[in-house]
Amino acid sequence: MAIGKMLSPLLERNRRSMPARSLLEVEPPVVFASRLGVREGNCKKPVYQIHKWWARRLGSIFRSILIGATTDVRGNADADFDELFYRRQDLRGLTVLDPFVGGGTSLVEAAKLGAHVIGVDIDPVACFVTSKELAPCDENRLLAAFRQVESAVKESILTWYRTKLPDGRSGTILYAFWVDEIVCPTCKEKFDGHPHYQLARDRTNKLQTVFCAHCNMVHDVPLDQERLHCRECGRRTTLKRGPVYNGRFHCPGCKNTTVLRDLTGKNRRIPQRMFALEVVPNDTDERIYKRADRDDIRLLDRATSAWTRRASDEKFVPPEIIPIQDRDDPRPLSYGYRQYRDLFNPRQLLCLSLIAEAIRKVDDTASREFLALALSDALAANNMFCFYAFDYRKLTPLFGLHAYTKVSRPVENNVWGTDFGRGSFEKCVHKVIRAKRYAREPYEYRYETPHGCPTRVVTGESITCAVLESLPDGPPSKQPLAVLLNQSAEDLSTMPAASVDLILTDPPYYNNLAYSELSDFYHVWLKRMGLATYAGNGHRRTPLKESLYVRAGERRAGPDHDRFGDGLAKAFAGCARVLKDPGLMVFTFHHNDPRAWTALTIAICRGGFEITSVFPVRSEGQSRFHSYEGSLKWDVVFCCRKRNAPQVRTVGADPTRTIPRSVAANAARELKRWRRMLSDAKMTFSPADAKSLRSGLLAMGISRLPVSTEESLLSMFSASANPRQRTRLGAKTGRRSQ
Repeated sequence: MAIGKMLSPLLERNRRSMPARSLLEVEPPVVFASRLGVREGNCKKPVYQIHKWWARRLGSIFRSILIGATTDVRGNADADFDELFYRRQDLRGLTVLDPFVGGGTSLVEAAKLGAHVIGVDIDPVACFVTSKELAPCDENRLLAAFRQVESAVKESILTWYRTKLPDGRSGTILYAFWVDEIVCPTCKEKFDGHPHYQLARDRTNKLQTVFCAHCNMVHDVPLDQERLHCRECGRRTTLKRGPVYNGRFHCPGCKNTTVLRDLTGKNRRIPQRMFALEVVPNDTDERIYKRADRDDIRLLDRATSAWTRRASDEKFVPPEIIPIQDRDDPRPLSYGYRQYRDLFNPRQLLCLSLIAEAIRKVDDTASREFLALALSDALAANNMFCFYAFDYRKLTPLFGLHAYTKVSRPVENNVWGTDFGRGSFEKCVHKVIRAKRYAREPYEYRYETPHGCPTRVVTGESITCAVLESLPDGPPSKQPLAVLLNQSAEDLSTMPAASVDLILTDPPYYNNLAYSELSDFYHVWLKRMGLATYAGNGHRRTPLKESLYVRAGERRAGPDHDRFGDGLAKAFAGCARVLKDPGLMVFTFHHNDPRAWTALTIAICRGGFEITSVFPVRSEGQSRFHSYEGSLKWDVVFCCRKRNAPQVRTVGADPTRTIPRSVAANAARELKRWRRMLSDAKMTFSPADAKSLRSGLLAMGISRLPVSTEESLLSMFSASANPRQRTRLGAKTGRRSQ
């Protein structure tokens, strides 16, 4: 059915309209929302933990934006935003569009407020994850389906994780520790590639769990002890320095130093071996470390043989080769990994395939899809690119650093799971259940003090959309409706004009993250599960080439830059066509590259928009991941309105014109105001964040000019914040779209 016909019942239902001047454009809740963002960034709501997605925007931030964008400034300019935020909202009758849906935060928050939502994304994994965030779930039926899978495979899987402790007790393996076996290219001797010889640190009791470099015997010693005298073999180990550090292997034998990257290559991986275990003794809540003994190695060998026998007729483990063409990050191919299945060890492949086969046999379609979602999410914590956070005694999954980061000492999870740990299949199922319970009765966090524990404020709203491929011709359901389109945002022609009230999105960030390159890891598994609603069925891989992304080798000048700018301009032009008057387009962006800001500003102008307001908002918590000097912690929020026809000018009349000094002067003045406000609120705002905000403020001024060129804008964004700077305009742009 055509999208126009799908949306017709939704349009008939529209009773609410957008304000001509919103509170968001006049008094944005920057400090209020940012304080929530700092806290929520380290503890996202359950619905956003349902499956991995990268660079998710925070729910509290998008809720604040939605409330501010739909609140008329008249009579509300002095409103207490705290009261508005925690009050039940009602956006019934409004339709919210996100043309770059990603992790789905915009749609989830809009649906929570009662709006109809439309999401567009070229990545099928993004569409699938978002649809499961929005779709209703019968918990009893899901639990029944889970019990069916549990009875079919749990015991057979846990058989591969049994062990005995040195004191004779039996237990279940929680984590298995592996290490690279490195052959020195100079002396040809083999050594374990440990970065150090610590397994865990207990700062409360001032103890550390360590192991001998020679026999792997595990010991508990004082936290400040730097050398171990092994009671098993009598040899000594320097605990904090192994042969692998700073990306190099320092041979203990011949003392030669080799860059680790030089030890791998096409189809040449560093072999690994299991050397230690963390065990949960039966019927206890203890966690004990032990050396992997002969019985543990034999059990692993038997699992490997079982996988070898099963692999010849395997239907659920992907055989796909990791794509080389159109790739930005050479990892994991540069480490010698050729197929996606190479990222897992044989025991992991055996257990994951058993679960996938059992899920495929579940008759209830909706429950089967939620279980498949849980299995997909579990993949990130059940592969050989996970490492152990020894200060917290927990596994860190793949993509914790948004890349295929090589781990010299990976940790293997118990695929089914125990009462402890994270990322097992069983725990991922419970994450889905928690997410859907939250969806039935959402809450927001209120913080009485900056570092105190939050209280939950139940809003009385819900997230229970009817997620349909086509809407009924008759009267629509009373509950919010969601339409998810797996397509490029560059062509929204199937949507009728003036059909959307509000656009809220987070567009691609130029060259920051190749989403489809990472999501392909999940796609090759999901497409083999026979899921009725997975849009990627039949697709060989996710759309690496079609995504709007500038690869590393072509940042400064190349076809990817032009492709990004043109694609974003087409998407914005489509947004302008489907947006009602007086509709509002709001999006978040940040970057430290002037060319990214140039492409974005031109896309806004070519798309037919004028920026009415720009302000900063905190986009991340206090996590040290992705934190380095110059990293950005704040988003720039743009409020855009469609340009009126009289503002559209022809180009090229006077190529000697200059960008008015007032553009830079206004940006400098506004930047100073925001920095003072955030300083008064005692919020950290780095020079890099200030530079990003300045670029957004410049974009606002430029969007109100009749003409601009890429060359002049690049010079403007590259310049220091000097209001006297004069930047020349050329004569090449073309007419702006209406």
